[in-house]
Amino acid sequence: MILQLNSNRRIVGTDRAWELQRIRVSRGRSEWRPYKYFHSLGAAVQEAASSEIRTSAANGLVEALDAVRRVTERYDNLIDNAAREIAKRAQRKLRVA
Repeated sequence: MILQLNSNRRIVGTDRAWELQRIRVSRGRSEWRPYKYFHSLGAAVQEAASSEIRTSAANGLVEALDAVRRVTERYDNLIDNAAREIAKRAQRKLRVA
C-alpha cells in the first residue's frame, strides 16, 4: 500500500514495516528512498503529520492552530481513504477464496 502525502513524501507498506519515503535525485534520476521505519501505519502517519506541523511556517498561536487543523484534516482523509482501500482488497480476496 502507498499513501501519497505530497509530491515528495509518502508512506509505503512493505512485508516488514511501514516506511516514510522521500524523493531523492541520484545521478540525474529521481527515486523514492525510505528514511524512517515503523511497525504500524498509525505510528508512520503520526510521525509524518507531526513533522509537517513542526515545519509549518505558522507564526503565532492562531496560525499554529490553523496549521494543526489543516494537517489533521488532510491526514484524517488519507487514513479514511486507506481504510476503504484495505476493506476493498479484503473483500476481493474473500471473493477469490
